[in-house]
Amino acid sequence: MNTDPTLRKKVEKWLEEAYETDDDRACEELAVKVLSVSPDNPEALLLLAEVFQGDEGEYRDRLRHVLKVLDRPEKDWISLLSEGCLPEWLKAASLQRLSFSLLGDENCGEEELAEALLLSEELVKNDPDGQTLGRLLHYGALLRLRRYREALKETMKDGADSPERAYTKALASFRLSGPCDESYQAVCSAIRVDPDLPFLMSGIWEMDDEGSEQDDKTHAMSLVFGPLLEEDEQAAAWFNTPILIFGFLTGRLPDEVARSLEPQLDEAGMGDMLKIAQGQLEALLQQDTEQDPDKLDALAADILAQMGDF
Repeated sequence: MNTDPTLRKKVEKWLEEAYETDDDRACEELAVKVLSVSPDNPEALLLLAEVFQGDEGEYRDRLRHVLKVLDRPEKDWISLLSEGCLPEWLKAASLQRLSFSLLGDENCGEEELAEALLLSEELVKNDPDGQTLGRLLHYGALLRLRRYREALKETMKDGADSPERAYTKALASFRLSGPCDESYQAVCSAIRVDPDLPFLMSGIWEMDDEGSEQDDKTHAMSLVFGPLLEEDEQAAAWFNTPILIFGFLTGRLPDEVARSLEPQLDEAGMGDMLKIAQGQLEALLQQDTEQDPDKLDALAADILAQMGDF
């Protein structure tokens, strides 16, 4: 362990500047400076991986190297991290980034998906408070591996009422039993948990330019669950229908999408069902003059659930 206070100050300054700069080249140069005095410093290695502009496979190898460094018993770099940085944070970040990279690649084979599953399992195990995307990545890996029964069991053990849990339950039920009430009710539950997410995830709405933790979660949901929901036309149509109807009832659909939806539902023999749902919602809203948006969402979700599997 290096105890030279002058060196520690230099390294802390370089790392602080690396985090503050928006210039990838400058960040890379600062991280290399850190590595010149603290070889295999995992914080600097992770920074280098984040600004790497090359092949995705090499990016993953860089993250794997960070994880190997963190797992070594010798830690000569431990006193040369930025202030407040903990090795467990670096490990969680590396596990999440590597698993996310694997699951975001539609061409990944079974071996790589199995690696993503192991990484996400370790991330979940070390994240009891659910501060990372571990559960989302874990569900995504199980679904990509077509381990639907195992995915369903995991949703039963999961006490957190989250969109990833609800979508996993819906997808796993759909793949095991086809269109069914259990899967349909799970879609309704996913809408209840986060009524805006389906419209951001599908691209019907655009996300804000300003990044946020919620945007990160939505982006992750889009990359992991989006392709699974759109795997085939039947699945895409079945999942999109209740989402679009909910959007129609709550005014979330852009005008052009709403206009095109009505004739499509008429053609599918669902036009009368939509009119009945609209009438029910309007009648319920007339009983309450406050017009609370959250109450509107809850009422619309209840009506959607009562409509049952189409």
